[in-house]
Amino acid sequence: MRAGNIFVADLIEASLLHQVARIRISIYGSLALTGEGHMTPSALLLGLEGADVETVDTTYVPTRFAEIKKTKKLRIGSSSSSQEIDFDYPRDFVWEWTRKLPLHSNGMRLAVFDRNGDPIATNDLFSIGGGFVVNGGMEVRPAGPQVQNPYYKETRRSEDSPTLLTDDLVVETVSDTNSSNMVSETAGKSEYKDSMKSRDEARQVPYHFHNASSLLALCKQHNLTIAQLMYENEKGLGYSDDEIFNKLFALWDVMDNSIREGVQAPLNSILPGSLQLRRRAPALYQRLTRGLYPEQPGAGSFGSLQAQQVSTILSMPSDGKDVSQQANNLLAKRMSAQRRPRHWTPHLQGSPQHPVSLVPVRSTTFPAMDHLTVYAIAVNETNAAGGRVVTAPTNGAAGIIPAVLKYLAEFVSDDPERDVPIFLLTAAAIASLYKRGATQSAAEGGCMAEVGVACSMAAGAYAACMGAGPETIEQAAEIGIEHNLGLTCDPIGGLVQAPCIERNALGAIKAISSANLALNSVAGTQKVRLDDAIRAMRLTAKGMQEEFKETSLSGLAKSVPISIPVSVPDC
Repeated sequence: MRAGNIFVADLIEASLLHQVARIRISIYGSLALTGEGHMTPSALLLGLEGADVETVDTTYVPTRFAEIKKTKKLRIGSSSSSQEIDFDYPRDFVWEWTRKLPLHSNGMRLAVFDRNGDPIATNDLFSIGGGFVVNGGMEVRPAGPQVQNPYYKETRRSEDSPTLLTDDLVVETVSDTNSSNMVSETAGKSEYKDSMKSRDEARQVPYHFHNASSLLALCKQHNLTIAQLMYENEKGLGYSDDEIFNKLFALWDVMDNSIREGVQAPLNSILPGSLQLRRRAPALYQRLTRGLYPEQPGAGSFGSLQAQQVSTILSMPSDGKDVSQQANNLLAKRMSAQRRPRHWTPHLQGSPQHPVSLVPVRSTTFPAMDHLTVYAIAVNETNAAGGRVVTAPTNGAAGIIPAVLKYLAEFVSDDPERDVPIFLLTAAAIASLYKRGATQSAAEGGCMAEVGVACSMAAGAYAACMGAGPETIEQAAEIGIEHNLGLTCDPIGGLVQAPCIERNALGAIKAISSANLALNSVAGTQKVRLDDAIRAMRLTAKGMQEEFKETSLSGLAKSVPISIPVSVPDC
């Protein structure tokens, strides 16, 4: 959607929009192989029509997409400046499944033509993770290249317009605007690197860091936490205290709402796509919490229910027994019965007369794990249904940061308003290290670039909110990525559903485990540092076969049978 915004903004700036009569869109590589499952066409077309990722009504997107295909009309531009053109979706939206543009596997080529069919302008744009877009440079026919600003998140392409560091939790400062080293080493990137260098020089942030070691050195030299250092860099870009905090809490609101939307979805509803995957977050949430969001239909407040039952029990005669113990035992028994589904019946398979005994059906409750699981699943089901999420660091891994932060705010923190900014700023600092030193794109590095990076971000951020110093935060982040190295990206049917949704739940659990390991270790004594792990991640990504990098051509995507070939867009 952002790429569509950028392309149209460049057309308007070049005074070419009024000449456009037709557009041809080609998507390549991983972007094509997972396009329909990732909802790429609808997002791109709505972006060309001026829809904004942060404000668009998410229910409007599929409706408008269907209308475009039916009417064969597309309104390019915004409400203030637009041009309606003919658009035949099967003809004008081209899937280049077997081809890849040289810069990045998530590539798209947009070309516009006049009424005579002559080319007006063309541009290659690339989605490299974190909501960031690399602009290959619009070529205007016949005058030659016009646009040279190759890297930005904002729609306008002004060189001196800074991007708020916490946008989608991916920091764009001198410490990371070179994007990933993997991208910068791609053929034809010398001009891109030179352009990035000039942008770096134009930025006036007080604390320049390029890896974890330099980040820790700056924290020690200036007696700052990682979150404080990131905050000062934000201010160095000209943002006020209110602007920074408002943006941070706006991000948290979107995260919290994505959890809320996921758990309040209709029970047993089906996610869109060929897998017909059933939502699990609503039922899991009801069984687990009885409603942290009290307005949820059909779910009461666990706290009020507990208070009523305890009050009833305490009013009963004690018969000389410990009343509080009696209350706890009866309450646990009642809550256990309420969690049991009405259709539940014990069923044991096997011979009761066999020397190896049967075990009754049971489950173990781990409160932290259960809450993290339902929060992460809720966010990723919201994403799979086309809802709004925060790209942190990618949409496919968007459930880990919110799940860990939600658990921290609800069950651990004594001051969420203090901890939310600390968490997000620390996570953003860690994200910038991966963005510069490796990659955040599954098309480049497999799922370790998504879930692995998100796990690392969440582990370090959680440790920061537990009072850890910079070295312990670094250790937590290192543990988080070290045990995700080599994780492949193999979405079944090209859909961000299986195994992506469960993988986020496991990533959230692993993040807190990583933080706890670091918090219970001696800071600075680990043998593997975060910079080492990031280098290892980069080498692993370079050696990984292409079919394991978000192409749906191997792994689970190939071994699990589905109704249509994975290389054909989901209908």
